[in-house]
Amino acid sequence: MPEYEGIPYNLVVDGKIMEKNLQKIGKNTTWLSKQVEKFGIKPEQALLVTFDGKEQIFCQKKGEKDV
Repeated sequence: MPEYEGIPYNLVVDGKIMEKNLQKIGKNTTWLSKQVEKFGIKPEQALLVTFDGKEQIFCQKKGEKDV
């Protein structure tokens, strides 16, 4: 049986930082920016950034708009 990982927190949704969720995990926007930069983007460029109970970060960049 897989180990329970806890509820993931959405930290960025469609480029918008979820301040309350950052507070719940005891982090701030400076920390978030540094984590997202590891993926080569800024928080406002992310479609979704999550943080799970194992302190792993998932980051998905917004799709490029068709011209």
